Amino acid sequence: MYTYLIKKPEKLELTYDEHILSLHYPSLFQQKQTNDREIPYSKLKSVRFFEATYRHGHLQILYQKPNHALEKIVISFTPADNLSVRKLYTILADYLEKPTIKEDLSFVKTGELIMAYLKMRDDGLMTNEEFEAKKKRILNLE
Repeated sequence: MYTYLIKKPEKLELTYDEHILSLHYPSLFQQKQTNDREIPYSKLKSVRFFEATYRHGHLQILYQKPNHALEKIVISFTPADNLSVRKLYTILADYLEKPTIKEDLSFVKTGELIMAYLKMRDDGLMTNEEFEAKKKRILNLE
């Protein structure tokens, strides 16, 4: 989990890991702000990065809220924050470009492939460790 604090133009704390992005606007009070957001990467629709030069830069995030409405968030930052915000942008953009698993008939093909490897294991053609490694790779558990 990484946390980065943008100090200007508005104080904003960005916390992110492999699955979720949290936006927190720190204040003097400890209660949760109404502007705070937790965005699962699975709900991301698009992300755009505009580098800060002599003006503020922007990171635009479009995501789907739990009620299925789309919301756009624009994060402004100064040139001092370019590298850190670009790193976050790269992580989000890479996630969006990753191919999604289709759930049409691929589960049947996945099951048939695992059963074929299971038969190979039972026939002594592969070890249990090799079978488990293949199964994890097929199920994207690695």
